Amino acid sequence: MNNLEINRNIKLYRLFEMLPGLLTWGAIIIPIILSLYYPILIASLMIVYAIYWLVKSFRMSSHLIIGYFNYKKDIKIDWLAECNKIASKKFSDIYHVVIMAYVNEEIETMDESIRALANSNFPSKNIIFILATEQRAGEPAQIRANILQNKYGGIFKDFIITRHPVDLPGEIRGKGSNITWAAKNSLDKIKKMHIPLENIIVTTLDSDNRVHKQFLAALTYKYLIDPDPIHSAYQPIAMFFNNIWDVPLVIRSISVGSSFWQMIESTRPYRLRNFSAHSQTLEGLIKTDFWSVRSIVEDGHQFWRSYLAFDGNYHVVPISVPVYQDAVLSPKGYLNTFREQYLQKRRWAWGCSDIPYVATRIIANKKIASDKWVQLARLVEGHFSWATTSIILAVVGWMPRIVNPGFSNSVMAFNFPLIYSKILGIAMIGMLITITISFLILPPKPKKYLTLSLIIEWIITPFMLPLSNIIFSSLPSIDSQTRLLFGRYLDYRVTEKAVTSSSNK
Repeated sequence: MNNLEINRNIKLYRLFEMLPGLLTWGAIIIPIILSLYYPILIASLMIVYAIYWLVKSFRMSSHLIIGYFNYKKDIKIDWLAECNKIASKKFSDIYHVVIMAYVNEEIETMDESIRALANSNFPSKNIIFILATEQRAGEPAQIRANILQNKYGGIFKDFIITRHPVDLPGEIRGKGSNITWAAKNSLDKIKKMHIPLENIIVTTLDSDNRVHKQFLAALTYKYLIDPDPIHSAYQPIAMFFNNIWDVPLVIRSISVGSSFWQMIESTRPYRLRNFSAHSQTLEGLIKTDFWSVRSIVEDGHQFWRSYLAFDGNYHVVPISVPVYQDAVLSPKGYLNTFREQYLQKRRWAWGCSDIPYVATRIIANKKIASDKWVQLARLVEGHFSWATTSIILAVVGWMPRIVNPGFSNSVMAFNFPLIYSKILGIAMIGMLITITISFLILPPKPKKYLTLSLIIEWIITPFMLPLSNIIFSSLPSIDSQTRLLFGRYLDYRVTEKAVTSSSNK
């Protein structure tokens, strides 16, 4: 490749880096400007947009209901019994390598997560556990790792501790570089166990991830019936319920919303992506050189790395069994909890950096079918909607009345608030569905919480959500896209989380 081609590729990559920010800021600023000159047009477009969003919200509600019933059904299934019905393969031949990323979290958090894994319905002697520690965390973290190894080492087939060195060339700090180091440096030891590589499934977990007792068995079943497992990933439902009753109402609503979004996505496999805890075959990971050591969003990025490595022959298989996680709760108090929630959402939204990565590579890869443009469009649209929907509906829609005094004298100005408010009001039905399923799915309420206070909380939730969606959804996404627009790249940081007792035994 000559210098001219290199410069052209760099410029094309930079253009796609700017794309999400330009689209988002254009969708916010242009309607405001046009409201000065064409208020009736903008008001009409806002009504059309609100109707589109109303239809979309009903579709999301229907998927949520389906996802809820899938979840209720799947956690009751005896998945090992289902595995036994597969005559051609035996689940006892399948081994799970579980890699848990660990920096400096408290030992109580780790202990509960490892105990949940040990209490799985799947045979523990078919589990190889890898605790992926960081050298930069120092000796206290290593001491805690050794304590856990002494406690659980005899339960699993093996308990391996790896120690990721500091600042290796070509890496950035993050989970991806840690778990990749852990996998590569455990590979020789795993091969000496003489387990066929095609019989090994690898699952990555964070330190606060507590698997449902049925998860590994359900994962095994999905793997055994998959006609092409090497080109598959397996995605459980992430539920942020471990400490759900200990967090402020706003954080609880955000955590429930994030959990429900994963439940919705599980009903649409064509849109499903790797998120947080996810699984792949060891063979598939070797072919893709494990996870990215250059991305701070290694989960979603792993979908695209695999999709491109396999020339589009890659898909995510949903598993309607949860892996429970902590909602954000800082040990420094509620104010810092809100800050940590914002920063966590901003890191998630940094997935917008996948847009230039994917766009430039699918343009160059002629082997991927035309489906690649649909996949790219979904990626761009997802980040665009994430950043803009709440702000357009709550703020931009009212701009014609705010910035153009002459608009108030028109017929449209008289009818607009009635029509627009009624559309948004009807959309509240979807919110009521969400609240209802919340009551059905959340873990039992601790006795220390008064029922009356919870009822009051849920009553005010519909009025609080529009503002919290702007602050903790739209703004973090706009923040990430704006940073990418101006080339101010994010660094990885671990979200602060206080140690609390588990709500999911």
